[in-house]
Amino acid sequence: MNKISRISSSIFLVMYVTYLLYLVFFSKYYGRGYFHRSYNLIPFKTIIEYMFFSNNLNATVVNIVGNILAFVPMGFLVPIVFNRINKFKNIAILVLMVTISIEVTQFIIGVGTCDVDDVILNWIGGMIGFYIYNFTLSKKIFK
Repeated sequence: MNKISRISSSIFLVMYVTYLLYLVFFSKYYGRGYFHRSYNLIPFKTIIEYMFFSNNLNATVVNIVGNILAFVPMGFLVPIVFNRINKFKNIAILVLMVTISIEVTQFIIGVGTCDVDDVILNWIGGMIGFYIYNFTLSKKIFK
């Protein structure tokens, strides 16, 4: 990886993390403007509710696709910026730790919903990002 790619990826990573933190903790659009504490610890409960019982397509797309897409950049950018975190296991653990930290913090400070399904979807997104990273590097796009 050349120096320019690493520096630009570092800048994008900082911008991404800043925006992600804004969305999950401060964005009034996603209901962060008021205190409420709720949680779901049943895997796939929210996913199934949105996919099969929701009449609001926009909410379904935002919740399912949005949670996946939110973590794709992490799976892609982290291995570029940090050489030591470029293996599947390392990215899988990092993404899992970050998303669990976000969900627990949302519960503690009373914004959003602490939901195990968000952890699952975010983790899937991070793994998609990691596979994009692997695909692009194997094709020498960024080398």
